[in-house]
Amino acid sequence: MKRKLPFSPHLVPIAAGLVILVLLAAALLPSDARKAAKTVEEFYELEQEAKFASSWELFHSSMQEHFPRDSYISDRPHVFQNHFDVEDYEFTMSSPEKIKEWRMFADSEPLEEVYEIVVTKSYVGKYGHFDFVQFVYVTEEEREWRILWDYKE
Repeated sequence: MKRKLPFSPHLVPIAAGLVILVLLAAALLPSDARKAAKTVEEFYELEQEAKFASSWELFHSSMQEHFPRDSYISDRPHVFQNHFDVEDYEFTMSSPEKIKEWRMFADSEPLEEVYEIVVTKSYVGKYGHFDFVQFVYVTEEEREWRILWDYKE
């Protein structure tokens, strides 16, 4: 005597298809960590292209207050291109690490959730080969991912 299944055998392929669809959606939808990393990557690619006005736009409002747009645009290339006589650089990034209750300054209001990404920029200039390591922080502000730097001692 055959036992009757508690569900229709025709539902098995549909259920399997739904499971695959959910897994694909989870893999393809960007996570917050991937969005943070993408923002940092975009920032440093703009900096490589000397598009400092555009990279400044990716700063968090706290950073924009700290660096007025015009002074950032003039100061940024001055330090690296003029003093170190470098034209370009390569950069690498660490994987994003989630941090809770992070502050830009010791007396700043804490940001609830940020991602820390360590960026290493490699230069070759008149002083030889050197690496510049910067700790970069990314958080969501008004539905956009924005860059911050650490100014705590």
